[in-house]
Amino acid sequence: MDIKGMLLNKTTVGASLVLVGAGVALGANLRILNRVLFSLPIVGDVTITRIMGMVVGLLGVAVLTGFDPLSLEDEV
Repeated sequence: MDIKGMLLNKTTVGASLVLVGAGVALGANLRILNRVLFSLPIVGDVTITRIMGMVVGLLGVAVLTGFDPLSLEDEV
């Protein structure tokens, strides 16, 4: 296996998307993106940053599992 195949395989791309999504959803600290839109009892504060992180995380799940939770395959 060459370096290109190792970096551009399904597992690496999917895991990277999941990690970035989780990092953004849980830890980003940009002031304008962290304005609380609303709160939920179990989740807590919902911000634009957390929404973006969830979208990236769901894309990672789609790559890793083949299940497309956002139905993006039909759009592409």
